Amino acid sequence: MENTDDRLSPSERRTLQHLAGGDHHASELDWVALQRLKRLGLAEVQGTGLTITQEGLRLLQSLQS
Repeated sequence: MENTDDRLSPSERRTLQHLAGGDHHASELDWVALQRLKRLGLAEVQGTGLTITQEGLRLLQSLQS
């Protein structure tokens, strides 16, 4: 995935951070941002709810460094 971090909106970045933190409720997240993160493979729905993918975690770590 090339330059995905450059194309994430501030809301998408915030939503990704909330997913990584694990302290969220689906109704508190930006629905549009979440749909795009899922489409990019950065977030997914699992049996336990919404979660960040390994690619999403890698991207988030690169944004924070």
